[in-house]
Amino acid sequence: MARFIERTKYDWWSTTWKLSIFVAVVLFAILVIYPWRGFLPTFLLILAGLWMYVSLVSRKSGYRCGNCGRAFQVPTTVNFFTTSSVGKNPDGTYYSYKTLTCPHCGKSSKARVLKRVDAQAAKGSGRLLK
Repeated sequence: MARFIERTKYDWWSTTWKLSIFVAVVLFAILVIYPWRGFLPTFLLILAGLWMYVSLVSRKSGYRCGNCGRAFQVPTTVNFFTTSSVGKNPDGTYYSYKTLTCPHCGKSSKARVLKRVDAQAAKGSGRLLK
């Protein structure tokens, strides 16, 4: 079973390299495919690049239910078609969430985005995962 931890301010590198791959696909589509084949293949390649980006994000993220507090993952299609929002904590920091239906309690709530960690990173005393 996958383990999840809260995202930190140091998780920007993972998002940066995934986003740079998507930007490279868009630039390739506009600069190479569009002059050669036209609009439709360019649009399809950009859509495929967006799907690839969401798929990469889906593999390494999960959500914590706002009602029951249990962590779960959603398929790429759910991540692709649901919008993300930003909320504000009482201490003034921000967090990302999606309005999702929890598979455990069955209620729709603000599910906070979490980072998935492997078993090696989750070993230790259990008090602090880094």
